[in-house]
Amino acid sequence: MCRNARAGVTMLYNSKDKFGLVSKGLHWTIAFGIIGLIALGWWMVGLGYYDPWYHDSLEAHKAVGMVVLALAFCKIGWQFFNKPPAPGKTLTPNEKNASKTMHWVLYALMVVVPVTGYIMTTSSGQGVSMFGLFEVPALMQNSESTRDVSTSIHYYFAYAGIALVLGHAGAALKHHFVNRDDTLTRML
Repeated sequence: MCRNARAGVTMLYNSKDKFGLVSKGLHWTIAFGIIGLIALGWWMVGLGYYDPWYHDSLEAHKAVGMVVLALAFCKIGWQFFNKPPAPGKTLTPNEKNASKTMHWVLYALMVVVPVTGYIMTTSSGQGVSMFGLFEVPALMQNSESTRDVSTSIHYYFAYAGIALVLGHAGAALKHHFVNRDDTLTRML
């Protein structure tokens, strides 16, 4: 009984060659959150102001963005607490460098895009409603120029994020189907 409990706890943590359940759970929850935010954002920018879905989709986008931001901070903290496994043995030095760079840029985007969304949303001094359960308060009222800069950063970094997410997924699929290594399966 004790050995099974210890094995269960061990599965939560990364090992030298495998990701643990916490890393996998954070990775896939954030991934699906980001994909959902991209899809919702893309759809809602085509809606008119008086469309019945315009305000509801915007509120959902803001709330999910705040959840992704919180999970991103958890993931970054987890990376420092529990180091990821070493890169796969089949990766070339260039692939290892590209992977490390891609991950850190994705982490930066997981923070910058929601933070700029938060700044845009709270620029008038109103907080962000979290699915009607509670509100994330506005920390300060921002100027119109700050809101405009945040809007631009949010927009362009979100599109850069789409390209990076596609590149990240493409690299994982390439390793799985072309190289036939364990890069993708380590995160599954």
